[in-house]
Amino acid sequence: MNHLDKKQRTYYGHSVQGDADTRWELLSDHIQRVSDRCAAFAKSFQAENWGRLAGLWHDLGKYSDAFQDYLLTANGFEAHLEQFNRVDHSTAGAQLAAKQLGGNGQILAYVIAGHHAGLANASGGDSSLFERLRKKVPACVAVPDEILRPVCELEPLEMQASKDTRDILGFRYAFFTRMLFSCLVDADFLATEEFCDREKSERRASGHLPSFMIMKGTLDAELEKKLSHAAPGTVSTCRQQVLTACRDAAAKPPGMFSLTVPTGGGKTLSSLAFALEHAIQHGKSRIVYAIPFTSIIEQTADVFRQVFQSLSDEIVLEHHSNVDPEDQRESPRSRLATENWDAPLVVTTNVQLFESLFAAKTSRCRKLHNLVNSVIILDEAQTLPVDRLRPCLAALQELVRGYGCTIVLCTATQPAIHYRDQFTMGLPDVREIIPDPAQLAAQMKRVQVRVIGEPCSRENKIVPGKVTNQELVARMQEQKSFLMIVNTRGLAAKLYRDLASLGERGGLYHLSTLMCGQHRSDTIAEIRQRLQRGQVCRVISTQLIEAGVDVDFPVVFRALSGLDSIAQAAGRCNREGRSEIGTVFVFDPQEVTLQGYLRSTAMSASEIIPAFEEDVLSPEAIRAYFELHYWKRSGPNRWDKTPEEGVMKCFPCPTTEFSADFRNAADRLRLIEEQGRTVFVPYGCVGQDLIQRLRMDGPDRKLLRQLQRYSVTLYEHLYQAMAPDIELIHGQYPALINVSAYDKKLGIRIDRPGFVEPSEWIA
Repeated sequence: MNHLDKKQRTYYGHSVQGDADTRWELLSDHIQRVSDRCAAFAKSFQAENWGRLAGLWHDLGKYSDAFQDYLLTANGFEAHLEQFNRVDHSTAGAQLAAKQLGGNGQILAYVIAGHHAGLANASGGDSSLFERLRKKVPACVAVPDEILRPVCELEPLEMQASKDTRDILGFRYAFFTRMLFSCLVDADFLATEEFCDREKSERRASGHLPSFMIMKGTLDAELEKKLSHAAPGTVSTCRQQVLTACRDAAAKPPGMFSLTVPTGGGKTLSSLAFALEHAIQHGKSRIVYAIPFTSIIEQTADVFRQVFQSLSDEIVLEHHSNVDPEDQRESPRSRLATENWDAPLVVTTNVQLFESLFAAKTSRCRKLHNLVNSVIILDEAQTLPVDRLRPCLAALQELVRGYGCTIVLCTATQPAIHYRDQFTMGLPDVREIIPDPAQLAAQMKRVQVRVIGEPCSRENKIVPGKVTNQELVARMQEQKSFLMIVNTRGLAAKLYRDLASLGERGGLYHLSTLMCGQHRSDTIAEIRQRLQRGQVCRVISTQLIEAGVDVDFPVVFRALSGLDSIAQAAGRCNREGRSEIGTVFVFDPQEVTLQGYLRSTAMSASEIIPAFEEDVLSPEAIRAYFELHYWKRSGPNRWDKTPEEGVMKCFPCPTTEFSADFRNAADRLRLIEEQGRTVFVPYGCVGQDLIQRLRMDGPDRKLLRQLQRYSVTLYEHLYQAMAPDIELIHGQYPALINVSAYDKKLGIRIDRPGFVEPSEWIA
């Protein structure tokens, strides 16, 4: 085949191992399929021709003898991935785009050059875009004219900004580039899958899911049933008011909304009712529910699945960030398990959402184009990290401005991130769904906050004082049922052991992220049953129980933290209003020294509490807390870390050419500083069986999604300490093989003899 004249040679996009070349995929066919898909995806944000051109030029390098010769030794996805060979087939199209289209071509060059390796930095190193554009690549003399010179006029980019917002132009160009990149990556994967794995492709396309109208009818029926069975009273009345307000607001034009509802006000299903009605009236494509903590995803996703279980088990996509294969060197089978969010209702984490919006890797960016024209609900919006507020808020504004999204800031403690004179980077034009949030908060007040502390020496005010573990155990023993919430996994485990050692095992439970999701769900189900029956129920938990967990305790103990977290804890106390008033005790544990973000929020709360001891959770107290924590204590220098480490510095305003450092931005935008390692655990017979199936059959999309429920994330020092008990299945999937190292009450046992306990385990 090598000896054939170029004019006679047939050019292929993919080969099939063991089959004659007559069954291989023609390169022109692959390019056209990718171009059509990419154009269709990009059409959703008025960039159809951008997508078409990116698809036409993405694989020009395959029109080289070097790549065609390579197909004789490779096949399928392996040939599709540049990392498995030394034939660069993506640079040629990038060079053509930059040469023919000038500034616009620079955007296409980023997209095309990175469609396997990921978006690059502008300069610095051989992998940078500018070096790629200067690189000598194999000649591609046989490219058809209809591909080389297509009749395709690019849509103009509407990136204009006022003088005050000119510094955001570079960010907007980069955001568009990443969205276009997402279109090309997903189109290329899907087209390749269609040829290389037709069964997989047909299975992906065969699912016919119900419309938003049908989903709305099902949700309405479920809400009607809940309201009819609810006990009459103030709480039930308030929940009905919240639902009505959400339904009424859905008719308003797309944009920014806030939903300010006290904990226990039914905002989870009410916000979903808003999203479905809004999607129907304004033609939205999907609903994305972003939650601050991985531990709460399972609970929220379970609520939604129960609502729609009669329709389809494919409606709700539960997406954890820590089990996605992101390394492009992984096997094709593993890579295909990565989701592209092609589902009507996605439940994910803030980490997954925002880190994807600033990502450079193909696996993280692939889903982004499916955010276009979506309703995005940010649960507990006030939990966005202070030192990355500026890029996160800029991304939300851009989703609304240029990509047809509606954003709902769903929280019990607004305002936090709205625009104001002292917070000009805040979100503008946010419309509140609840007519009078202050009145609703007053109606739903069901608890009093009492501080376990000592007099402040200067003002004779009561502030949270240091409390020993022995004192805490004594106070817990006084209560028939209680919820104790602490900030670290180590303290939760120790208090549980201390209380259990006194013979207090009846109705005693522990909750932390050392337990896998299924374990936590089973435990929470038991807790709810005991509470409903009026039985003794004593729970010691980390903060994972504070949001999205519908439990009702007469007494709650809360370790000192931010006022928003204390408010969340209060939402688990007297939730249904069965008592006239419930009590939340706030204390400062003597044996724990907080660091970082937890320490900062606790310090802010300790300054605010003395000034509002009559009502620590009043709207005025919450406002004062955020003014101190977000705006005064943090200040503008911390909203994007330091200038030299800032994410937004990676996107300079274009002058003669567009340049951006995509990889630097992705590295800097980390909502969790220390990335944990996911370990699959043998919880129960099901967990043990799933691990065995992974060992015997290897990974696939369905199995990995099932294993999400049986996984625990460990920080590196804990992972190394547990290493003797961990097997790396297929060289990349850690699994706990020592069954005795997983306790039926505590989860992963990091308190065994010989193991030195770290000073702090964060939940």
